[in-house]
Amino acid sequence: MTETTDPGNQQPERLQPEHQQPERLQPEHQQPEQPREQPQPDPHANEPGLAASPIIRTVLPLVPLYLLVPVLFALVFLAFGYPLAWGLFGIGAVGWWIAYLLRMPISLVLSKGRTDRQPKGIVYFSGPLEEGVRLVALLIFGTSLSTALSIGQGWAAIEVVFAIVQGVAITSLKYRTDEKAMQAKAVLAENGIPTEGNLLWGVVERLFASAFHIGAALVIAWNPWLVIVMTPLHTLFNVSVLGAVKRWSIAMGEAVAAGFGAVVLAAGLFLHLVA
Repeated sequence: MTETTDPGNQQPERLQPEHQQPERLQPEHQQPEQPREQPQPDPHANEPGLAASPIIRTVLPLVPLYLLVPVLFALVFLAFGYPLAWGLFGIGAVGWWIAYLLRMPISLVLSKGRTDRQPKGIVYFSGPLEEGVRLVALLIFGTSLSTALSIGQGWAAIEVVFAIVQGVAITSLKYRTDEKAMQAKAVLAENGIPTEGNLLWGVVERLFASAFHIGAALVIAWNPWLVIVMTPLHTLFNVSVLGAVKRWSIAMGEAVAAGFGAVVLAAGLFLHLVA
């Protein structure tokens, strides 16, 4: 009887460690699950489509404020007896676009052998190209105060539209971390165009940049030879604003833009109304 009971009693004792092995494996099966739950990538991942929601939240609500800038100028001049001539307004918009397209071949030459999308030197051609085209437009369509005001407003308004498109592109880049997006951010920062910051600053910039364009049209319309003054002044305006943003802050850049815009517009109005 001792021989029959001993094997029966020993088998459960030998099976117990075998039944305990799965219990020891349970924590081993749980451990790999934890690292799978922990790595959760940035919700803005590297897919451009995911940036649509920040664009809707940050850019679209500001579009009416951007568009309000040309409307305000038009209403102010209308109140003083200078209604907007839509045909000349369109000429101003086309003039800006022509000056922009003329920069393309220059940009290609300057960027040859470089990866920059916007070469640094292109900013120095903004004055000669824009003021040159502006001069041609004024000489063809007239140099009266009302004509210059309408052409200047059209010139400024198309830049507002361009600024909205640029704001959408920059906001899209802001929430992307892929290699191409990071390279684009570096190029923008190098050229003094920040990808961070409140887009409301863009509305302020458009206000004073519009004043500069309208004032430049008035100055050149009063005396076409003043294009010699406005050409380097326009380049200095762009270089100074970009330099202030890059070295100090967006607020400082807008302060510089305010100074240039206010002085040029005041000078243009003074020449036509007082001088």
